[in-house]
Amino acid sequence: MADGAASLLPTAGYDGEDRISALHDDLLCAIISRLSVTDAARTTALSPRWRHLWHSTPLVLDDVDLNESAREAIVSRVLADHPGPFRAVRLAGCKFASLDHDLAEWPRLLVTKGIQKLVIVNKHIQPQHASPRLPAEILRCDSLQRLLLGFWTFPADVSHGADVFLPHLHSLNMIRIDMSDHDLECLIAASPVLKTLVLARNKPKHVRLCSQSLHCVVVGGSPVKEVAVMETPLLDRLILVELPPSAIGGASMGVKITCAPNLRVFGYLEPRAHKLQIGDDVIEPNIMVSPRTVLPGVKILAVKVNFGVFEEINMLASFLRCFPNVDMLHIESLLHDPSIPGYDPTGEHYAKFWQEASPIKCLRSHVKRMVIHKYQGHQNEFEFLKFISKDALELQSLVLVPPKEKISLPDEVNEMIGRLGCPRFRAWASKVLLVLTKVDIGFSLQKSADLTVDDPFRCSMHG
Repeated sequence: MADGAASLLPTAGYDGEDRISALHDDLLCAIISRLSVTDAARTTALSPRWRHLWHSTPLVLDDVDLNESAREAIVSRVLADHPGPFRAVRLAGCKFASLDHDLAEWPRLLVTKGIQKLVIVNKHIQPQHASPRLPAEILRCDSLQRLLLGFWTFPADVSHGADVFLPHLHSLNMIRIDMSDHDLECLIAASPVLKTLVLARNKPKHVRLCSQSLHCVVVGGSPVKEVAVMETPLLDRLILVELPPSAIGGASMGVKITCAPNLRVFGYLEPRAHKLQIGDDVIEPNIMVSPRTVLPGVKILAVKVNFGVFEEINMLASFLRCFPNVDMLHIESLLHDPSIPGYDPTGEHYAKFWQEASPIKCLRSHVKRMVIHKYQGHQNEFEFLKFISKDALELQSLVLVPPKEKISLPDEVNEMIGRLGCPRFRAWASKVLLVLTKVDIGFSLQKSADLTVDDPFRCSMHG
């Protein structure tokens, strides 16, 4: 740190003139804003020319840069001494009980510093203890543009109509927040330009989305009973990930789409875990498709299915009929989980089901690219490939991505194709089928919420 500050001083190779200090204030402030907060503060000791700059420079405060033994004391001093604004504050290592002791008014000070990006993660709690209550002042910081909260209990007075308004907040990420359905609705309503909402392992049982600004919603790892998309005219993607075991095999999670005319990216849908409702119609096996039961704007769809369970492949066919204009289809092949009751594989082969299945519009006239993730090489997966070869008329590429341990998959697929003895299927496979031997896992919670990533389910592929 001292070395960083010293590097700004004249050295023996110079003529003694302090050329850096002669720069315009704007350039010096740009230098300071790129230093860690402790380095930035120490520039005040370089010369009188620098003394006022630290106080007038928007800073980035990240407690990971601070000495652990003095972390809370340094945070307290910076918040108290610097008038703001702060471009970003990240408090993910602080012990907030100690911060309360050193600087009881730290939440109020944060609100007054004009913070644009704020991360507050409370890692120092015992698993058996309830998360401490988030200071309500944080939700009154009207300068916020991005907010990430982790391991807190939602403040009670906010859900009871306290004055909360976040006029510039466009990204909200909440991890393990103990909150009610009403709390979440109040927070969304108080954020009129919110574009991205990420909910990971939170407590609301019903996620009701009604927003004129939301573009992306991610719900992951939460025992949610229902996700209801009510009035979201700009919603581009709805991502459902990492369902806990308690949500699978028990009551299905409802996914209700009422009004999302611009929904383009949707997944992961799971037949064994989700009950899909479009408008007033619940999607059931063998449903007759009508204009009321389709989402025509969806172009990228991801589903998870166990091809060895009849109820799941039957529901898969029904799901696919609801998305007639899908161009990119991701299917993750699931293995049987003995901890999940009610969906035991029978060991039967379901060739007859796929032979008798009526054409599926998205496969016949739209799907151009398809990836089957975690393809095992089982017979029922192969029966689906045969159905694809007959029905997917526009398909340009079908990629089989094996599990990490399945390095022999290409040979197994070639053997199956050879045993089939069907020249037409062999010709089709040689044209569109690619079996990978190596793949970089593509999906992540962070990537799914990044609107600059066109396909959040895509992986980096190597043949």
